[in-house]
Amino acid sequence: MNKNIKKSAAAVMVLGMTLTGAAGVFAGTQLEKISAYLNHGISFNVNGSAYTPTDGSGNKLAPITYNNSTYLPVRALADALHVPVSYDGKKGQVIIGEAANAELTSVSYSAAQKQAIQKAFAQFAGFETAYAPEQMIAGDTFKSVGAGGDGVNFVFAHMNVSISPKDYSFDYEGKTVTLANGVSAKWYTPSDTGMLTFKLDDRYVTLSSPDHKLTQAQLEQVAVNVNKLGSNSNNGSDQGIAAYADVNYNKSQVSAIQKAFAKFQGFETAYAPKHMVAGDQFKSVAAGGDGVSFVFNHMKVDVSPRDYAFDYDGKTVKLPNGVSAKWYTPDKTDMLTFQLDDRYVTLSSPDHSLTHAQLEQMAAAVQKLK
Repeated sequence: MNKNIKKSAAAVMVLGMTLTGAAGVFAGTQLEKISAYLNHGISFNVNGSAYTPTDGSGNKLAPITYNNSTYLPVRALADALHVPVSYDGKKGQVIIGEAANAELTSVSYSAAQKQAIQKAFAQFAGFETAYAPEQMIAGDTFKSVGAGGDGVNFVFAHMNVSISPKDYSFDYEGKTVTLANGVSAKWYTPSDTGMLTFKLDDRYVTLSSPDHKLTQAQLEQVAVNVNKLGSNSNNGSDQGIAAYADVNYNKSQVSAIQKAFAKFQGFETAYAPKHMVAGDQFKSVAAGGDGVSFVFNHMKVDVSPRDYAFDYDGKTVKLPNGVSAKWYTPDKTDMLTFQLDDRYVTLSSPDHSLTHAQLEQMAAAVQKLK
């Protein structure tokens, strides 16, 4: 979409915000009574198509005319333009566009919840393998899971995640984006709520925030962490796979990572492993050759513009996030390489402490450094 259109629309929407439902949360002393008119004589055309703004219940909305200025319904127009908008009641602040990425937290499914998830998937022949969101935005809560239609729906307090063999986004126009793990996804708006759909193995995953609490950027964060049930830390006892831990880089380490990537012209954007096997420890990062190397006690992660796997025979595998990767053995240590955006990531365990399955888990969590 034209960036100028978005900026202009956002500016108008800020003016119109006080006339939407968000106004009710302001303190009474901040409200000023005015005399305005609902203007039913104005129609809308968004990106070449007729558009009728509606509220969350599907009721038609009209713009308001006040002092020769027209004020538009901010939420409806934001959805039409795929511009996220939210309201922070504590700060009294309207947030238009992408907010800063929120902290993620693990979804810790209980034994009963895991069983409910597995039963939901088992209701569909050929679709029995259970998948689930493994992380959520901090402060959200997992509420329920159920089978319906031709898929499984996970309900959180501020998010829905649906997993189906059908691509419901196919019939809608939208915007294609690349998730942090390199997977292509599509934003579209079938009603008043933006939907994000991407393919994961033999199924399609769709995320949304019915109460509009999560921005597009936040939902894209969560999307990266939808995997087979039992493939990560929350389910370490399942399938013999070890638990993982978050790699919490401190400020000096973040600075060192950024400086390492900055040494390569055209390759300055920093990427880093976000997870490690529980009990491992990040030791150092350095630029060398034509890439950046992360060293852990039991793992090494190299990020380079060059595909070192190209000259070797190997075995192609699918990572938990659906990305294709290649196992090969140039010497005595197995290497796992996959393409991530404009670079190639290679993982190995020089001391042979980590299994293939564990390194594949870690590979799915290499992302842009935020």
